[in-house]
Parts: sequence; structure tokens; C-alpha cells
Amino acid sequence: MTEAPGDIEFGLFDWVDARPGRSVAEVYDDRLRVLAEADRGGFSTYHLAEHHGTPLGLAPSPAVFLAAAARVTSRIRLAATTFIVPLYDPLRLVQEIGMLDQLSHGRLEVGVGKGSSPIEAAMYGVDRPRAAEVFEAHLPAVVEALETGVFRRPPAVGAPSGPAAEPVELHVPPVQRPHPPLWYPTSNPDSIPRLGAEGFDVLFGFAFVSPPLDVVREQSRVFRARHREALARGAVRYGLPGRRPRFGMMRHVLVARTDEEALALARPAFADHHASFTHLWRRAGSERHSGPADLDRLVAEGRVFVGSPETVAARVAEAVTVGEVDHLAGAFAWGSLDLAAVLESLRLFRDEVVPAVRASVGAAGLVAGRSA
Repeated sequence: MTEAPGDIEFGLFDWVDARPGRSVAEVYDDRLRVLAEADRGGFSTYHLAEHHGTPLGLAPSPAVFLAAAARVTSRIRLAATTFIVPLYDPLRLVQEIGMLDQLSHGRLEVGVGKGSSPIEAAMYGVDRPRAAEVFEAHLPAVVEALETGVFRRPPAVGAPSGPAAEPVELHVPPVQRPHPPLWYPTSNPDSIPRLGAEGFDVLFGFAFVSPPLDVVREQSRVFRARHREALARGAVRYGLPGRRPRFGMMRHVLVARTDEEALALARPAFADHHASFTHLWRRAGSERHSGPADLDRLVAEGRVFVGSPETVAARVAEAVTVGEVDHLAGAFAWGSLDLAAVLESLRLFRDEVVPAVRASVGAAGLVAGRSA
């Protein structure tokens, strides 16, 4: 028995990648203008990635950028997707989460992860096995502190046991109780049963390297089944009471008045974005993601959404219904797209694509409530 997806949410996903010809400060200003436009309606959540030492990510401190975002928005929820937990002292991370939830008046969502790039983790002297160990040790301490208002430092990974540090009372608690919603983005199908059982919200797959929709659907069903089983046992550790966890995907999006106009804008912009996306892998001599990208093929396969409102609405409706997802995060600003093109794409998506998708999905009888 399959479970129908919940009400469809639309979000934004952002790396804050470098744009040729624009300074870092100008890129920040442009992104904040995009966020202010998205805040007018149609979008539930802004997802911000964390990357280091690469033009793919000009926001190596998501908390700093989200603090700025909190002051230019009033409605859209702000999601660090992801705080790379092994790169933080857990007490500092807890306190930054509390600050952000207060600054945003309870609009923060918190993505957590071990880090997707071993190259970036190595900049901090952290290898993959250690990253996994630190994540497993620190995340429970972070969540416990958010829930109780008291931070208890976990034993240091790999260090001899010693006297426990004194608990630390938190004077900047989160607004949301017991804690803000928790996201876990992944490309690994093996992690989906655990994430469903633990109650995380999930983004599965990343844009043009995402799996086919039938694989997404299979994992969505596994995720829902494991969540139902854990809920029946009272064993959902990281979910929120009475709230159904989201299972989503992300895609690059560019909407213009015609398919031809959208593709003409997208081709050079995507080439620049792909150069940033593969920057560290190419420098390291790795073949991962670093081959040439054929945008037209990716569009034809539905891994990138580019076209007129009608074309993009059809692609989004297909992704939502076939993939059985209830959250779609679109990356609207990427590569060398200029601000005017991004804002036009965002408005067309909000004003024409979203209503068409909701009507299509609703007519198919696939929209269900979000209660657990």
C-alpha cells in the first residue's frame, strides 16, 4: 500500500555560486533581492548549502548569510541545508541555531550532515571516517541542547575518557519547540530507511546528478513506510510531534516566455555553473561530476527544468506525481544568469507554474493532508 504525498511545497535551493563579472558583495546583494521577491509568496523554504574553498559556494558560513536573509524577509522559512556538523564545535553550532531562530522569529529550519565533499572536509583536517564518527557523537548533543536548553558536551571522538565538562545553560534558546525542523539531504539510497525512521525531512538526489524518477518513487515509499513503522513504536527521534516529514527533490529551474528563450539563456549560464560545481573535483584530478555537461540532454531527461511556463509546469507535475515527493526545491540563481532573468524566472514560476502544478496534481487526486 502506497501513501499519497502531502500538500506540495515549493522551495528555493541556493549555493550562492560565483557569477562572472560580479563581486562577491554584489552576488550577496543580488541573492538577497531574489529572496525578498520569493518572500512575497509561492515559496515555503529557502535552502542554503555550505561549501568551502570553491566558487560553487560563496556562503561558507550559512549562519551569517541566513542572518542577513532574516532581516530582508518576513515569511519564507530559512533552511541551512546543510550545516556540516563535523566542522563545528557543537556548542557553537547550538548557539548559532538559537540566534538564527530568534533573528528570524521562528522561521529557521536546520539541515545536518557529514559533508558531501571529502576534499572540503580535508581543508579542516577531517577525513571521511572521522567525519562520520564526529557526526554521530555531536548531533544527539546538539538536538538535546535545543530541546532542554542545556548543552552537555559529548566525549571527544578518539580521545581518552576524562572528567565530563560542566553543562552549559543556553541563554539564547530556539523559538520553535522542541526544536526547528531537521533536514538531511542525501544521494545515498541506503540512508533512506534510517532517515524515515528517525523523522528527518529529506532532499533526495541533487539536480542534474539525481536518480531517475522511478528510483525517487521507490525511495519515497521506503521512507514513508519506515516512518510509519517507527511512529507506531514511538521511536521517531528527530521528527516533530504531529508533523509529517517531507520527502523532496531539487532541480535547477529557468522559466522564460518561450522554450527557445529559456534555453538560450540557460546554456551559457549552466556552463559557468558547471565549472564552479566541478571546480574542486577537477583540481583534485577526480572524474566525479567533472565530465562535460550536455544541458539539452539534461533538460530532455527532466533533470533540469528549463522552458516556458507550460513546459516547466508539465515537468514539475511529472516529477511530483511520478516521484511521489511533496517538496520541490528549485535552484533559480546559478552560473552567469543575470538578476533580471532570475527574477523573471522566479515570478513566472510563482505566478504561472505553481498554480498549474497544483491544479494538475489536485486533479490527479494526489494531494493529501500533512497530518502524521
